Amino acid sequence: MSLRTLKIVLAAVIAGFILSAAYISVLIVERQEVLTQVARYNMPWHASAAMHEFARLEQRLSAYAAQDPTVDKDEVSLRYDIMVSRSNLLQAGDFREFLRAAPEWQETVDELAKTLAEIQSSIENLDRPEAALDIVRALEKLDAKLAGMAAAALHYGGRRAEEGQQELIRLHWMFSSLAAGLIVFGLFLLALLGWHNRLLERAHQELRLYANNFESISVKLEKTNKALSSAYEELQLRNEALQNQEHELRTQNDRFDAALNNMSHGLCMVDSEGRIIVVNARFAQLFGLSSAVHSGISLNHLVAQAEGQNCKGIEPLREILLQQQELISKRQQFAFIHEEADGQTFAISHQPMTDGGWVATYDDITERRRAESQIAYMAHHDALTDLANRVLFRQQLEHALAETGRQRLRMAVLCLDLDRFKDVNDSLGHEMGDSLLKLVAERLRSCIRQQDVVARLGGDEFAVLQLAIDDPQDCAALAVRIVETISLPYDLEGQEIVIGTSIGIAVASEGNLSPDQLLKQADLALYRAKADGRATYRFFEPEMDAELQARRLLETDLRKALANREFELYFQPQVNVRANEIGGYETLLRWRHPERGTISPGDFIPVAEDIGLIAPLGDWVLEQACMVATGWPKHIKVAVNLSPVQFRNKTLVQSVSRALSRSGLAPERLELEITESVLLQDNELTVATLHQLRRMGVRIAMDDFGTGYSSLSYLRSFPFDKIKIDQSFVRELSSRADCLAIVRSIAGLGASLGMSTVAEGVETEDQFHQITAAGCTEVQGFYFGKPKPASELVHTLTANRRTAEVA
Repeated sequence: MSLRTLKIVLAAVIAGFILSAAYISVLIVERQEVLTQVARYNMPWHASAAMHEFARLEQRLSAYAAQDPTVDKDEVSLRYDIMVSRSNLLQAGDFREFLRAAPEWQETVDELAKTLAEIQSSIENLDRPEAALDIVRALEKLDAKLAGMAAAALHYGGRRAEEGQQELIRLHWMFSSLAAGLIVFGLFLLALLGWHNRLLERAHQELRLYANNFESISVKLEKTNKALSSAYEELQLRNEALQNQEHELRTQNDRFDAALNNMSHGLCMVDSEGRIIVVNARFAQLFGLSSAVHSGISLNHLVAQAEGQNCKGIEPLREILLQQQELISKRQQFAFIHEEADGQTFAISHQPMTDGGWVATYDDITERRRAESQIAYMAHHDALTDLANRVLFRQQLEHALAETGRQRLRMAVLCLDLDRFKDVNDSLGHEMGDSLLKLVAERLRSCIRQQDVVARLGGDEFAVLQLAIDDPQDCAALAVRIVETISLPYDLEGQEIVIGTSIGIAVASEGNLSPDQLLKQADLALYRAKADGRATYRFFEPEMDAELQARRLLETDLRKALANREFELYFQPQVNVRANEIGGYETLLRWRHPERGTISPGDFIPVAEDIGLIAPLGDWVLEQACMVATGWPKHIKVAVNLSPVQFRNKTLVQSVSRALSRSGLAPERLELEITESVLLQDNELTVATLHQLRRMGVRIAMDDFGTGYSSLSYLRSFPFDKIKIDQSFVRELSSRADCLAIVRSIAGLGASLGMSTVAEGVETEDQFHQITAAGCTEVQGFYFGKPKPASELVHTLTANRRTAEVA
């Protein structure tokens, strides 16, 4: 071979070295990019973390709804904020690459974000008892979708990681091939150099002639060797970087395994041939499998092995896999519930994969189901008595009405209201009242048949749904039995308590009534039973509804009456016995209806109290009475009655002060009359209000004295200015000696306490003489004058008595 040919061969070898080194650099850059992409494939971790936090949020909400003391509103809010953060991560960063590759899951991510936004207000208002349950129901719809998305992300991440590994292997073999080629090229170069030396020995003379060229070639070879050394060092550095990347990849895999094995759900991924690809520790724990479960083992072999070891959880797993077989054959995505005979319940979400395999998540929801059952029970039963509540009673009533219509049966609703229960609450406290309600509930259960339903509608209101009755007398017999049973004495903490009950009965025989209509009829009958003396029962009658309609019409007209100026004040004189003159007037309210004429206060005052009109009406009476009284002689007072409902208004003192201020009436000329029912409401607060009025200079009188059972005790709690003896005692002075004795006692009591005593209802001269002899300081009645409007008042006693005699 000539030297020229040798040069060409050497140049080709050197060029091969340079090209190989350059291509090695390219391979190293490609490998670095592949490693970077492999390191980024953490989408499965994001999806698994989101599903894990979602399950935690559901668990905390369920525990909070079940009133678990270990879970409070702040913890639920914290879990909600974490879940919102996870939702945001699913819509940003590397996870978007997964969503672009699998756009069917973009709707799941959007639905998750939308659902979290919708429940935000409920999370902030979690104090409502039904809010936690509403949120749990809203979130349950996403369980299966999130599990499916996590499985798909896991599969996607695994596939991308496998592609990265295959790319790394390809680059590795190319790199190794190039390195081997460089070695071969080097050996070939050494061979050429040896051959070159032999040629030099043969042609020493020729080489001398070309010494300068040889030196030039040697310099080039030396530079080439240096370049090769640098390339080799660079190759070593690249290899170390590749090892670091492989270590980082192993770290990421370890993290993924940790996340997978810390999932709250069991996860199992199986290939098309039934071999396990991925399985976590929770799956083995759920079904009592050995912790040695690993990928590659056949699922059927795993079940058979577990059966041989008598694993307790293998039966549920076998049945669940049987249910999945149909889904596997149809390649169908589905989520279902599997419940064992002992109550253990599993939630399974099955998702097929494109390669013929499938992935599924398994969750033991036994405790959650029990909590939901407990919550459902609590939602339909009264917490105090454990009777059915209003919601369950209405459901049972609707069902019974439907059955009544189909089978032409009879049924009835009995509405009960306890008599004198408020007195127990007021005198003995609410705890004693609650204990009494529990005993009442037990007695009601003992009165009904097993097929009937008893419910507590609220407070001391109960209802009974009596089914399949043959005759209305069956209802009457049940009502009598309940009245007698409830009326028996109760022994609570050594105290004997006696109450009663009133019952209204509505019978449905053709199923053409709605639940509301039937309850309304029973309520109307209950009102009639209470009006007829309590401790009895009444059946609904059509005229009761007419009475209700008349009352509603009265309520409507009453709301317009004050604005239409239909009210008018009348005044009846109160005579000072010793001075023989009029000392004041009692203010009486009259309603002149434009169509019905004059309506008695006894008919419209209770209605005004019920519908909340008594406060503005009482304020108007106060102001008008004070205005009128300013035109009377200075020694004449005006008396205004206060309703117990009006007295509960915390602005009463301000109303009295405003009436005095606007009218200019001296406070000592205003008398406020109250009954002892006012003092029954809240003794301490009531007495404090009375003292405020007394400090203003207003006089306070107790009306209808002697008709209550604790009148004397109230005289001790507040120093009244006046006692008004009820007219029931005055009316029977001549016929009953005990009435005269009572009047004398009250007059003597008032004198000893420094209080004036007024006898109401004096209509005859004989009654007047007996009242005077008994020691009363003032009298009032038709004998001295009937109530008149302010324009007809004459402030002399003679004129009033003459008018009364003529009348």
